[in-house]
Amino acid sequence: MEPDDALRVWIVEDEPAAAAVASELCQNVGAEATIFPTPVPFLSALRSDDPPSAVVLDWRLEHELSAALFLATRHRFPTMPIVYWTGSGLDLLPDMIRADARTRVVDKAAGAVAFEAALGWAVGEGHAAG
Repeated sequence: MEPDDALRVWIVEDEPAAAAVASELCQNVGAEATIFPTPVPFLSALRSDDPPSAVVLDWRLEHELSAALFLATRHRFPTMPIVYWTGSGLDLLPDMIRADARTRVVDKAAGAVAFEAALGWAVGEGHAAG
């Protein structure tokens, strides 16, 4: 399936192998991925008037947690679908993320099928509801 130009996913992931897998899985659901290995370029991109269809965040980045990225995304785009793809247990994420109706949390250990399902929601019904 060729990526649809209208479906774009921004991925914040500091592990190159995980970022490559996430990008490939985005292509599988028809979305073009942009990878941000660090938070600063992602935060700069959030200021643009051309937002993605969805955002994928990793909870534990090399030098910090991504709570600030979640808050910045929610502030700028309140209805943006967010997928947390994380190796951290669900109970380690703050309530503000776990309780957010526009966010899906996927354990990296659950494999590609669970991540693709969350991506499908984000660029499908999650994106359409935005």
